[in-house]
Amino acid sequence: MMPDKYTEEYVIPGYFIDCNHRLKASSFFDIAQELAVRGSTQLGLPDPVLNARGMCWILLRNAIHFDKLPLMAEKVTLQTWHSGVRGPISTRDYRMLDASGKAIISATSSWALMDYETRRIAKPERIFDILSPDPQCPERALEPDAPKVVFPADTAKEEAGCHIVSWSDLDYNKHANNGKYPHWAMDCLPAEVTTKQVVTDFILNYNHEVRLGQTVQLIRTQGTDGAWYVEGICEDIQSFNCKIVFI
Repeated sequence: MMPDKYTEEYVIPGYFIDCNHRLKASSFFDIAQELAVRGSTQLGLPDPVLNARGMCWILLRNAIHFDKLPLMAEKVTLQTWHSGVRGPISTRDYRMLDASGKAIISATSSWALMDYETRRIAKPERIFDILSPDPQCPERALEPDAPKVVFPADTAKEEAGCHIVSWSDLDYNKHANNGKYPHWAMDCLPAEVTTKQVVTDFILNYNHEVRLGQTVQLIRTQGTDGAWYVEGICEDIQSFNCKIVFI
């Protein structure tokens, strides 16, 4: 019988730690990316299987809630599971548990299949012989699904620098890895925010890929709700946008 979750023990590495000795909120995206690969492999859908069928997964949205950011070298438990298919969207949830078994980070992500040849969204029915539309586990780490991020209409946007996509940003699909965007977003916020405040929620929408040598213009604003909003614009197309809540 298939386990209801992929689970592993994990020690928070030093290269994911911020200036306050805790896990960077943006680095949980890196952890979740690796968990998604391992969880998909557990279900019999590693990348080579999808690639042989002319498809790949594309990440559309992430939503992460942080109750606590663990310390360097802290031992935690990571969990992920396929939480179902609704229309063209497949969802995958994640948790990080502390040593007592309490959830300190909860997250959900939304994915779609892309057809390599047409570069369009593929119907999930094409893999239903491997992946059931029913959830691997009926629990949800976070509800509802990751939402669409909309920039506040009543605040002024300001330019916050730019990022040239470099070799270190690329993944094996030859575009900027999805784990890079949250780091770019955090880097363009005021230092007094990122170094003195703590992230509680991070929602990120992936809208268009960016490739080696392209320049991503970063735009930020703080909403009347106190949250920070960041978008990346490349050649007049929004590549990503996100909402980051601090306390």
